[in-house]
Amino acid sequence: MGIASLILGIIAVVVGWIPFICFIALIFAIVGLILGIVDTIKKNKTGDKKRGISIAGLIVSAIAIPVIIFSSIVSLGIFTALILDDTYIDSDSSYYDDYDMDDFFTNHKWYKQYYNTIDYNL
Repeated sequence: MGIASLILGIIAVVVGWIPFICFIALIFAIVGLILGIVDTIKKNKTGDKKRGISIAGLIVSAIAIPVIIFSSIVSLGIFTALILDDTYIDSDSSYYDDYDMDDFFTNHKWYKQYYNTIDYNL
């Protein structure tokens, strides 16, 4: 169980930095933390002195949790900023209602400059 705790802790630390996937890594960190605690207690009761891997898994899983919490806050901030962005077009109006092509061409410099030079009475 100590090796599983260490592997899950490492996976949680690595995947915990990825936005929106960090929520899945929280499950790995919690399971790794539980496995590390159980294995450490089990080895203490039996008097086994080889607790190094289970303690390492416990520490890595415990370090992964703050990393995942930070990444979760950043992910939620990005998601909130995207949701609250006001760059979309209202459903009541159309893009073409606000944009008049005739005004676009008649108000441009090149149109005013060259329009009077063309002889339409050929």
